[in-house]
Amino acid sequence: MPVLAEDFEVIPRLAQLGLRRDLLLDVVRAAAGARRSATGFHPLSAGGLLSWIEGTAQLRRVFMPDGWNICRRDNIESIFHSEVGIKVVFQNAERAADPLRDPIAASKKGAGSARAIELGQYELWPDDKDAEIAEMNATTWVLFVYADGDDVRAEISCPIAINGEQFDGFHERIILIAKGGWDVAEPIPGLDEPPAEYEVTVSRKN
Repeated sequence: MPVLAEDFEVIPRLAQLGLRRDLLLDVVRAAAGARRSATGFHPLSAGGLLSWIEGTAQLRRVFMPDGWNICRRDNIESIFHSEVGIKVVFQNAERAADPLRDPIAASKKGAGSARAIELGQYELWPDDKDAEIAEMNATTWVLFVYADGDDVRAEISCPIAINGEQFDGFHERIILIAKGGWDVAEPIPGLDEPPAEYEVTVSRKN
């Protein structure tokens, strides 16, 4: 399984996939900032939910002008490029961008995700794809983003399968941000509430 991490490998390979690293980093920045925007008044799961919502939205904002379209097949929110023949899904991660260990999704993967991965095992290299392959059979790539405070890591990788509600093996992995390679993740402005680390007192009303 190739793991690409150097600029001379990453940039041209992303170009083959119709992607740009600077735009993918915009998505990572938006997702990490959204996670930091969760406050002590939000539910405990808010950080991950906000990250997924804003990461998916930013993925569409920055790539749709380049010919990508919104895709929601099997209730999986993604983007799809008909000419390149791939989908990209945003995914919060418990682990990402470790060259020696595969990424781990922060959420369980269901039947829809498994079906999308299975149907996309047609051909990994866009130059060899038949132009008439349906969106249903597009190869699925996953943008994994791990964010813990200012520790942000990311990769975009092509999974082989899903087993036990988790990704199982990868055809190819492209490291975008390795450990220690990110700046500070700023929260989204405008929320005048305590940070998520703040202990909010909850009491029963008599």
